[in-house]
Amino acid sequence: MDDRKEKTNGAAPENDGQALHDELEDLAKVFQEELDRAKAEAAQVAENGVEDPEILIQGLEDIPSSAHTDSAAEEVVPDDELCECCEEQHRGTAQDPNSPYCEACDAALRHYPFEFLNVLLALVVLAFVFFGGYVFADHTATFVAAVKADDYAKEHQLYTALDAYETAVGQMQSNQINGELVYKRQAMAMYQIGYVSELESTAAHIKGWEMQLPHFRALKNALDDAESLTVTLQAVGELVDPYNTTPAAEIPYDEVLGQLDALKTAEVTTDTASAAASSGYQAEASQYSGAIISLYKYLLALMCEKDLETQIGFVEEIQRDYPQHVWLYGRLLGELYAKAGRDIEPICTALAEMNSEDDSVSQARAIALRRQGDYDAAIALCEERIAASSDMTYELYRQESLCYLLTGDYQKAYEAANSAFQSTSPSIQLCNTLAIAALAAGQDSAFAEVKELLEFNGLSLSTEVTGYQNGTLTIEKILSEGDYDIS
Repeated sequence: MDDRKEKTNGAAPENDGQALHDELEDLAKVFQEELDRAKAEAAQVAENGVEDPEILIQGLEDIPSSAHTDSAAEEVVPDDELCECCEEQHRGTAQDPNSPYCEACDAALRHYPFEFLNVLLALVVLAFVFFGGYVFADHTATFVAAVKADDYAKEHQLYTALDAYETAVGQMQSNQINGELVYKRQAMAMYQIGYVSELESTAAHIKGWEMQLPHFRALKNALDDAESLTVTLQAVGELVDPYNTTPAAEIPYDEVLGQLDALKTAEVTTDTASAAASSGYQAEASQYSGAIISLYKYLLALMCEKDLETQIGFVEEIQRDYPQHVWLYGRLLGELYAKAGRDIEPICTALAEMNSEDDSVSQARAIALRRQGDYDAAIALCEERIAASSDMTYELYRQESLCYLLTGDYQKAYEAANSAFQSTSPSIQLCNTLAIAALAAGQDSAFAEVKELLEFNGLSLSTEVTGYQNGTLTIEKILSEGDYDIS
């Protein structure tokens, strides 16, 4: 104890205290140097984006405020649970767990400031909406009529569609609306059933520059084709029409046939106006229409009383080279196939798909039934379609007359032929049918009337009628040979 007192009261303890102070200063200096070095290394690692597992010391400012922050940063939120606004946080709020927004975005959206220009723009848009509704309401009848016409066309009810288009066009003109696409669809419906002469006035409502647009290309092509059909009709008519009243044996068949074929490669010459000249579009016929040339080759064969197979061959040329022109070859092939005893159903299907309101399919089926000797079925079909106001009523009456002639019921044959005669502008074929029926039924005055009508128009009764009149031909021979019909 005395020794301890000596050490305390002597000089040694003072020196020991100074040494301890110096040692602590050195230790603090080393610690600070190590701390500065560690922070520098941590900053460098963060900058390079590489995690260094050897760094164990962080500054206080680098320590997250809570452990929750670390876990939230590492959590991956599924896409279907992300906020639709920030696309970072969970959607849903405390008040609305099904909200598409997170708490922060929901609060921000509720307080988003609207600028005056945004409000003004919204009001302008609403004004246009109300104005558009007013204008639409004023033109609703026109719009409905056009849509109805389009629907009929899609259902292949083309006669009804054309009536509906005419109604729509009338309403457009009353309201001073120039609906070019309505005119286009009206014209294409006309073209599809062969009303090519009416395309001109319809296309005139469409400006010339508009015809160059892609959505009018089909109409442009139709107008060019219509022009080709028109100029070809004029050209072939000059070759064939002079022989209309010439006896078959005197017609130079081969010569005229060659002249018709030569037109296929001939240069088109015409002084006719374009099919849409008034609209500014000049339709062009780059060549003569092969469809019309083949049609007149068939007519020439018919005039020269060539066999059915020859006639069929010319019409099939149209079907092969111009399949889109069902209106030109469909009815003829149906009739010719029926007379030749061929299967008519494929061509009947094609006719119905083109225009379901064209009842030439009933004509073909009636001819086929008559050709097969099933007269009762043929008459029943004709009666059914006549009662349905068929567009082929006059021809169905004529087919009935032929069936009654073959069954020997001549009075009914005359009545049916006379009904056909009264229901349409009579053709030469119908006049000759009525003439034979009148002779068979003893209707001399009716026969004289038909003969006078033909002679007034520079025509004469057919050799079949005169042969039956003078007793050299029978009804059975006329209707059971050749083309199985009265020409």
